[in-house]
Amino acid sequence: MSAQPEAAQRSIVDLLAVARAGLLRLDPRQTVAALRQGGVLVDIRPAAQRVEEGEVPEALLVERNVLEWRFDPASDARLPIASYDLHVVVLCSEGYTSSLAAAALQQVGVRRATDVIGGFQAWRDAGLPTTGGPSRPALALVPGQATGAEDGDLRLTVHPDERRTWVDGREVDLTRLEFDLLVHLVDAPHRVHTRAALLSQLWEGRSGGGRTVDVHVHRLRSKLGDHAGRALQTVRGVGYRWSPPGTRPAGGQWSAVPR
Repeated sequence: MSAQPEAAQRSIVDLLAVARAGLLRLDPRQTVAALRQGGVLVDIRPAAQRVEEGEVPEALLVERNVLEWRFDPASDARLPIASYDLHVVVLCSEGYTSSLAAAALQQVGVRRATDVIGGFQAWRDAGLPTTGGPSRPALALVPGQATGAEDGDLRLTVHPDERRTWVDGREVDLTRLEFDLLVHLVDAPHRVHTRAALLSQLWEGRSGGGRTVDVHVHRLRSKLGDHAGRALQTVRGVGYRWSPPGTRPAGGQWSAVPR
């Protein structure tokens, strides 16, 4: 008898590369845009991992072992939304298993299946909404060595997980973009942010121009009030910066402490 030829062997690295070659992978911000256009975000992490890490509120939970059964339009166990044209965006913890899973969906005919680059970890790091998981402490941003008694009384507290903001003990009702704008500026005090950069990073390239940024800054400043609003400074002809009263760019004048 002649020996049977050995099956070609591929490492998991090879299989991952082959899978990703057929995917138009999306970063977290691109995923948000895809969802607005009818895409479906599918979280395939096991329940224990979701409890440990947290969840994306708008994601559909379908664990990996039943993924193809739920999205193959020819399957008796398919979901009502299953379609060969459905834009399925698969999410795992770090963006590895999701690539293999998305490629498997393409093999059953779901041609637009893809995944999130960096997975849930990248989604959370991008500041996009999550629930559960390890809570991040609220940041109590306290000016140090303030030059005046009035400035020294300012307290701005931002809670990233709950997406809530307080000024001098008063909770401020902010829209999603206003909150994202505040966090973006506060994270880099004294740094000048151009209107173009803010549009690209927070508005995801949507049209509207610098005037859109100006309107949101005006509304945010108004909601923060006269005292805190003075920290949101206009740099004429360029953009905006967050410069807390009584602080200087050098020397770490703002500190973040747990609440």
